[in-house]
Amino acid sequence: GGQGAVTASRLLATTAFLEGKHSQSIPMYGTERRGAPVTAFVRIGEKEKMVRSLIHEPDYVVVLDPLLRKTVNVTEGLKEDGVIVLNSSVTPGEVELAKEHKVATVDATSIALETLGRPITNTAILGAFAKGTGEVSLESILKAVKMQWSGRLGEMNVKAVQEAYDRTIIGDAKVVGDTVKQESPSNSKADWRTYKPVVDEAKCTGCRMCWVFCPENTIQMVDGKSTINYDYCKGCGICVEECPVGAMTMEKESE
Repeated sequence: GGQGAVTASRLLATTAFLEGKHSQSIPMYGTERRGAPVTAFVRIGEKEKMVRSLIHEPDYVVVLDPLLRKTVNVTEGLKEDGVIVLNSSVTPGEVELAKEHKVATVDATSIALETLGRPITNTAILGAFAKGTGEVSLESILKAVKMQWSGRLGEMNVKAVQEAYDRTIIGDAKVVGDTVKQESPSNSKADWRTYKPVVDEAKCTGCRMCWVFCPENTIQMVDGKSTINYDYCKGCGICVEECPVGAMTMEKESE
């Protein structure tokens, strides 16, 4: 949530339509909150086969958040010859999956930060989709983006698409068997984060302001210093904003 998954699905459907194909964008609404996992579907094909329903055996899976694959089986139902388009800073050969699949990787988060100034990865990932699958052309995606946004915002998103297309790497994933490991409690919010707060103990005065303002109650005081339980921290950054001595900073979450 907050990365534009639903908008990305609509833009992809529009792109296919611009190329003379029949298409549908089908969002699956649930916990539509920033950081919470969100799913959306796109169907592209013949008019006679346009059944409006969720897609259980996709040809392609697009993952906008690199942390999701730690807790969610993103390949569930994916056809044997299917392709995964993954927001990741690693190469396809470093991506560990249960089965052999073609993978297209791009560091969409970094591209979004460079072009938009925010970690909203939806337009960047569409550039990767065009290159990684060949299902739609880059030119058509750029046209759909320009229809969605005009002016400077449109130019920024066009650049995100183009940069992602140019930087996308295509290859085969590393097959390692079951890749979904329950490393955190079932109600963990660890995969909500793009950034996480980090405490500089040398600067921390133990004033408890972060503890007071944390909406998830993830901060405890240990030996007079703030300690964060990352299983439940969603990376909202409120603690960083409220720290009066600058003892907390936001750092990009590692994959």
